[in-house]
Amino acid sequence: MGYLKTAGAPVSFETLQKIKAYIKKHGIIQFINLFHHYRSQFLPATESYKWGDETEHHAIYYDHSAQEAKVLANAEELMTPFNESKDGAVAHLQPEYGGWMLEAISNEPFVGHSLSTLAQLDSYYRKRRVAISQFLSSFGPLSISNIPSFPLLGTGDYAIRLPQLHAELAKLQSPLPSPSEHGGESKVEEEKKEEVERRDSDQAQEEAKSSATSTPEKPTMSVDDNRHSTSLFTFDAAINSHPRFPTLSRHIRERRGEKVCIKVPMYIDTHTQLPEKPTVQDPFPGSIYMDSMAFGMGCCCLQLTYQAQSMDHARYLHDQLLVLGPILSALSASAPIYRGRLADIDLRFTVIAQSVDDRTPEERDSSSAHFIPKSRYSHNSHYISNHASVMAHHNDTLPLEVNPEYMEMLKNAGVDERLAYHIASLFVRDPLVVYEKGIEVDDQATTAHFENFQSTNWNSIRFKPPPSLDSPIGWRVEFRPMDLQLTDYENAAMTALTTLLVKLLNKFNVNFIIPISMGDENMERAHTRDAIHREKFHFRKNIIDGPDYAKNSLEKTGFLASNLERTAEKEDVEEMTLAEILEGKSASGYKGIFPLLEELINAEAAPETDKERVRGYLRFLAGRARGEYRTGAKYIRDYVMAHPEYRHDSVITPKINYDLLRHLESVNAAGVDPRVLYAVGEFKAETEARCGPLKAETCISMACCQ
Repeated sequence: MGYLKTAGAPVSFETLQKIKAYIKKHGIIQFINLFHHYRSQFLPATESYKWGDETEHHAIYYDHSAQEAKVLANAEELMTPFNESKDGAVAHLQPEYGGWMLEAISNEPFVGHSLSTLAQLDSYYRKRRVAISQFLSSFGPLSISNIPSFPLLGTGDYAIRLPQLHAELAKLQSPLPSPSEHGGESKVEEEKKEEVERRDSDQAQEEAKSSATSTPEKPTMSVDDNRHSTSLFTFDAAINSHPRFPTLSRHIRERRGEKVCIKVPMYIDTHTQLPEKPTVQDPFPGSIYMDSMAFGMGCCCLQLTYQAQSMDHARYLHDQLLVLGPILSALSASAPIYRGRLADIDLRFTVIAQSVDDRTPEERDSSSAHFIPKSRYSHNSHYISNHASVMAHHNDTLPLEVNPEYMEMLKNAGVDERLAYHIASLFVRDPLVVYEKGIEVDDQATTAHFENFQSTNWNSIRFKPPPSLDSPIGWRVEFRPMDLQLTDYENAAMTALTTLLVKLLNKFNVNFIIPISMGDENMERAHTRDAIHREKFHFRKNIIDGPDYAKNSLEKTGFLASNLERTAEKEDVEEMTLAEILEGKSASGYKGIFPLLEELINAEAAPETDKERVRGYLRFLAGRARGEYRTGAKYIRDYVMAHPEYRHDSVITPKINYDLLRHLESVNAAGVDPRVLYAVGEFKAETEARCGPLKAETCISMACCQ
C-alpha cells in the first residue's frame, strides 16, 4: 500500500529537485529521532510476537454475454462501504496502485505463532475471500480474483468503470451478512451447492441476464489521455485516484528521463509468430514489452509482517529471512502471463522491479561513478545485523555511493556502521511524492520524510522501525517476495510456512546466511519457468550448529549471537534443488528445513488435530517441490494450453482469459482441494479417476472433484 498520508497536492517534479536535499536531510533526522526513542525497546515474547498479512486482489467485472472479463477500474469506491458493513468485521480493505485492486488485511494482528493459529489459516483466508466476493456481487457480475497478474492487462479495453456504482452505493441499506455469522464450514457447503446449481443447462442465459442488469456505460478510458505514464498500453484513468499513485507513475518516468522499459522473455510455442523487425509496440522480438508502472504494481502478492522483541531482533530476522526469500518465491510462483502473452518466467518480482526503475541513464551505466546496480524495487543488497553469523564477506555486492554527511549524522547519533549504511542507502534514491503542505514539518511530531524513502525502497525484505514516536508498535520485518496464491489453502500454506520459519529462528540455533551475491543469483533463478524443478539454488549445508541446536542464546546476547559457547561457522554452500533444501540431502550431511520444522511442531503442546493440519500444509509444499503438485504458474500454463481456443501461439484471447478467471474463481468457491487440483503423474491419475481425462484443466466448477 505504501505511505498514504497527504498534506495538500503533490509538488511537481521540478519542485522536487529544488527541495529534495531538504527532504532527505530531515528524513535522516526523523529516523535518528525514532532510533533514540526506541533503540532500547525490548518487548517480552508474549507481547511482541504479533504479526499480520496482506493479500492483494483484482476486482473483476464479468460480461457473460460477450464472455469477457475485465478489471473494475473504480473498485476503489467499494472499499469504504465494505469496511463500514458487517463484512468489514472479516477484513479491512485499503488502497493499492490500481483502482481495480483491493488490498485486504486483518482488523487486528495475530498474536503469537501457535500451531492452533496456523491451523485456522485456511478458514481465515476463505472467509476473507467469500466476504469480499459476496459484497462485490451485490453490485452486479463482480468478483475478486487471486491471480497475481491479470492476463490481459494492457491489451485492448482491459479495464471498465461502472459509473452507476455511485448511485447503487447511495441506495445500499444493509450489506450482505458476514460469512463469520454462519461459520466457515457451513458457508463452504453453501458455496459448493451453489456451484453445482450453476452448472444447470440455463446457466449461460442467467449469467447473460445478470450482465444486462449491470451493463456499464461505454468506457471513457484511452491511452491518448495518459499524461502520467504515457503508456501505449495501460490506462492512467485506471490508476487509483489517491494522489500518491499517479504521481509515482509520472515522477518515476520524469526522473528516469523516459518511460520505464519492462522486458520478460516470451514463451515460444510451436506457432508463436514474432515480428521480423522491431515495432513500436514490440521493440524487442522474443520478449514481452511493457511500458508502465501498472504492469508491475498492478500485480498481486502475499506479504507478511512480523513484530520483533527489539531492534536487533528485527535486524536478525531481516537477514535470515533474506536468504529464504528466493526459495519461497520459487515455491509461490503463480504469474506466467503478461500483456496477453505466455511468458517464459513464472514469478512477478522482476516485472515490478522494472516497472518502478527510476534510475537515470548514468545510474544505469555500470561504468559510471554514480552507477546504482538495482532498481528501487529489488532483492536486498546487504545484510544489516551485527549478529555473529553475518560476516564481512557476506556483504559482497557493489556498495552504494551513500552520502557521507548522512553517514556521519547517523554514526554521531549512535547508529552502528551496518545500520547507518542501510539507512543511508535508502537515501541514495530521490523522493518521488512530496505534498505541498508537508515540506516543512516538525521532526519531533512526524516521520513523513523518513517514510517517504522507506516506503519507496521496495526491497524483498523490509526492516521497519516503529511508525511514529508515539506508536505502541515495535520494530518489525516485512516479508515481501511471494506471489499471491490462487487458492485459499495455498495462501494458508505459504503463510504458515513463513511463520514457522520465524518461529524456528526465534527458538532454534539455525543459520541460513550466505553471501548476498548468491542470494541475488537465487532470486534470478527463482523466476525461471518451472524453477521449482529445473533450477538449483545456493544454500547453506551447515544450517545447524552442534547437537544443541534446539535452543539458542539470542535473548541473552541481545540477538547478537545464537550460541555463547561456539563461534559462528563460515558457510558451507552447495547448489541444491528446492526439494533438497526443504527436506534435506543426507549424502551432503544437510538436515533440511522441514525436518527442523517437524521437531518444532512436535515440541509444542497443541492439539494433535492442529499439528496435523499444519503438517498437511508442509506435506503439500514438499510435494510441490518434489513435482507431485504443480505451482500456480504451471497450473495456469497447463490450463491455457489445454483450452480449445489456444492456438499454441503464446496468445491469451479474451475467451481464454474469461474462462481461466471463472475457472479459478469457481475452484475457490467450491473449496477444491489443491492437492487434487494440482496433482501430476501418479497423483494425476487419481484426479482423472474422479474427473475423467483433462477434467481438472477444463471443467468450470470442479464440483466433480469433491
